[in-house]
Amino acid sequence: MNERRLHRLEGQIQQRIAEILLRDLQDPKLGMVTISRVELDSEFTQCRVYWSVLGDPKKRAQTRGALGRARGFIQRAVGASLSTRTVPHIEFVFDESIAGAVKMQGTLTELRRERQVRTGVEEPPIEAEPAPRKKKPD
Repeated sequence: MNERRLHRLEGQIQQRIAEILLRDLQDPKLGMVTISRVELDSEFTQCRVYWSVLGDPKKRAQTRGALGRARGFIQRAVGASLSTRTVPHIEFVFDESIAGAVKMQGTLTELRRERQVRTGVEEPPIEAEPAPRKKKPD
C-alpha cells in the first residue's frame, strides 16, 4: 500500500473513531477521550489507536475498560465506513506522550518559580513567536 493512501486511511480511521466515541457510545465510564494518532501497518491488518483521557489513573483505567468492551463495535463501525476489502484489527494504546508533556510543563513552571524566589527577579512569560506574514502578490 502506498504511503499517501496509508496516511489517508489513518486519518479516516482516526476521524471515524472519534465520531463513534462522541456520538454512538453510551458508556458512562468512558471519560473525555482524545484520539491522538492512528498507526496502520502496511498490510492493513493491524491498527494501533493511541488515546489519552483527562483525569486521574482511576479514570484512565475506567476508560481503558470501556474502550476494551467497545472494541468490537468500533471495529465493525470503522469497517463499514471504509471502502477496503479487509478491516484491520484495532488495538487501543494509551498515549503516554501527552501525560509526559503535561508533567514537563509542570516541572518547568516549578523551576521558574524557584528561580524567581531565589533571585527575586520576575521573568516575563514565554510567548510563542508570531508566524511570518505572507507577502501579498503584486
